[in-house]
Amino acid sequence: MMKRMLSALVWCLIAVFQVAASEGKEVAALLSRFKTGEGQERLQAANRLMETYHQEELTDGLLCFDDRTHPDTLCQQVWYWTAEHYYASGNYQDALQYGELALPLCEGTDVEANCLNLLALGYFRTTQYEAAAEYAKRCYRIDEQSGDPDLMSSSLNTIAGIYIGANQPYEAEKYILKGLEMAHKADNPARMAVLLGMASEVYHAQGDDEKAIQYIDQACEVERKLGHTDRLMVRLAQKASVLVGRHDYADAEQVLSEVIPYFRQTQNVQSLGIACNKMGMALLSQERPLEAIPYYREAADLFVRMGDKHNEMHARKGLYESFWSQYPDSAKMELDRFNDLKDTLYNQAIAESLARYNAEFGSDWLQQENEIQRARTRIAILCGIGGMLLLAVLVWIYMHRRMKLREAALNTIIRQLRDAAGHAEDVKEEAVADLQEEKLLSRSDKEFLNKVVTFVIKRVGQSDASIESLASDMCITRGYLNRKLKTITGMTTQQYVQRIRMEQARLVLEGQKEVSISELAMQCGFEDSTSFTRAFRRVFGKTPSQYREDCA
Repeated sequence: MMKRMLSALVWCLIAVFQVAASEGKEVAALLSRFKTGEGQERLQAANRLMETYHQEELTDGLLCFDDRTHPDTLCQQVWYWTAEHYYASGNYQDALQYGELALPLCEGTDVEANCLNLLALGYFRTTQYEAAAEYAKRCYRIDEQSGDPDLMSSSLNTIAGIYIGANQPYEAEKYILKGLEMAHKADNPARMAVLLGMASEVYHAQGDDEKAIQYIDQACEVERKLGHTDRLMVRLAQKASVLVGRHDYADAEQVLSEVIPYFRQTQNVQSLGIACNKMGMALLSQERPLEAIPYYREAADLFVRMGDKHNEMHARKGLYESFWSQYPDSAKMELDRFNDLKDTLYNQAIAESLARYNAEFGSDWLQQENEIQRARTRIAILCGIGGMLLLAVLVWIYMHRRMKLREAALNTIIRQLRDAAGHAEDVKEEAVADLQEEKLLSRSDKEFLNKVVTFVIKRVGQSDASIESLASDMCITRGYLNRKLKTITGMTTQQYVQRIRMEQARLVLEGQKEVSISELAMQCGFEDSTSFTRAFRRVFGKTPSQYREDCA
């Protein structure tokens, strides 16, 4: 029976993708006709595109053009709705391409804010957070001028979501609280539900899962009263993310078992990908790696199609961990992909920072150069060229020095975290202190715990520092490791390892004031500062920044 159900599901998905591919080819052909055609041929292509977008329920009504339609208006509508089409289908790169084409033609019109919002969301989906924030804030300024609290709340929700994606939850909080205020003024329950859901994500990212649950439960209740099934499923998926963060894996699995089939049926690819990632995490955390693999695989394939490298990176990490115990070759392949994505995203962030610096520097220099040209002779211009070269050298020296300082800081962190002679004993004492108060540990138990602690200290921040590799290093099975640690400590292996990492982080916070939270998170083996902050707060009752301030 199960095989027949799976087979039917596969054939349904194949049929869906075939239909989508057929529609995609038709749109591409019509766009080609529109770009290259003239006169009636161009008008016919435009009208056929509008019919297609109307059938997709993108437009409220059927848009029609004739000979009286201004060429700029024609292009504006075609480019904008084509961008909406590609965004709805999860093709964010093409959505951005056509959105950028439409924007200059939309300026000063009623469509401008919509186009800015579309671009903000597209850049957000492709993890280009700086560009996303710029467009979202431009959209908000237009909505603010309108004085419409409903429009303002929508823009503020988008900005908050972007800051969440950029791992800046405390910055996001300012926008979401203002957005909730505007939604209350607008008296729009549907909008309020959206913002309550975003508020849940904000507080989840801050590590305050209790407040996150309160907000998402409110959002779900509103969606149920409104009868919005589509949005309710999105809210439930958000709740599942919080449940995973709280380690309520069984409850999260139950919720995700409901929403994932719905997202597949409705072709909500973005929500489906995220939900599949969370399901993989829930199953893997319950020591069911083989069941997690198909969910992580589905998520990875979806995010590759969408160009979402950030979420694909999480899927690759999950595949690596799921494959490790029985399929080491596949695990190694996924680990390589994970590291490539991690490096790509890191380098992308560095490149964006350098581009901003160079753009600002170049702008200042051009202004100065214009003044020189107006005031001085040809000799002065030659001197300006010499100055230009000198400035280029100075910029290089500056950036080189920055890289050296960063490297030195990172090396300091690495030594702090990996030097067993310096901190191993301190961490070991903290790791077993509570146990010694409750019961007397045997010599073998102490040796066992010391081996675990030593392994974690030496491998902290390394990609291969998994529970499987820990068990292999100790020449025992993962199951025996879990049972042994549970008996001695009352904690799972994952919980105990995380406790050790938190003790190491605490020592660094006390002794290394210059180390940033993001750098510390990376060296402690966390993918981002948000998850690190949440884990630290769970153990010590305060964020790393608050802990450092208290120690000052």
